[in-house]
Formats: sequence, structure tokens, C-alpha cells
Amino acid sequence: CAMTMLNTCSYLSGRDIDSDVDLITHCELLSIAETTNFTLLAWQVFMSKMAVKFWMREYKDVAEISENHPSSNQMRILKVFRTLYEGIAFFNLARDTKQAKWKNLGVKAVAWMSHWESQAD
Repeated sequence: CAMTMLNTCSYLSGRDIDSDVDLITHCELLSIAETTNFTLLAWQVFMSKMAVKFWMREYKDVAEISENHPSSNQMRILKVFRTLYEGIAFFNLARDTKQAKWKNLGVKAVAWMSHWESQAD
């Protein structure tokens, strides 16, 4: 699981990891997760890919990742991170493309976050 974080840090920093470390790619990690039915690893690969695209401001890629992996009954804290990335990406896409679809998805993300904020009180 630490490998997903190492991949993210390596990509975002633009640096290669020490050559002594055999870094496994996201695709390889996802393959391992699928063959071993390790759902936590699959989720971490998903979130790592989403985080990299989010921080690189590749919002269309964030939306595509999100659309290709529908939300399930995730624990609330896991859903919060996903919704945060999605919501900001959707609002940026709405601004850039002027498409109502993205604004509507962004509004849904805000509504979901607002619902859980009110539950925390």
C-alpha cells in the first residue's frame, strides 16, 4: 500500500526514486489488487491516480477516472477525499467548458459534503 503513495510522491515531485527501489507502477499494483481481491489496494491505486491528476490540474482526467469507477458504499472518510477532488475538478470543467453537466456534478458534490458536515455537528 505504501507503493501507491511512493508513486504519487515521485510523479508530483518530478523526481525518480532511488534506483535501489523497485517501484511498481499503478497498473501493476491494480493487477495485484484484482488478482488477490485486495480492495484496499485497489482503492489506494484509484485515489493515487485521482490525486496525481487533480494536483496536476488535469481535471478532465479526474472526471474520466471518476466516471469509470462509480462510487460504492465507501467509508465516509474515503468518500470525502473522492468528493473533494471530484467537486473541484467538476467546477473547473464547468468554468472551462461552460457545460451545465459539470456544474450540476459540482453542485451534487457540494450537497453531499454539506450533508455530512451537518451530520458532524
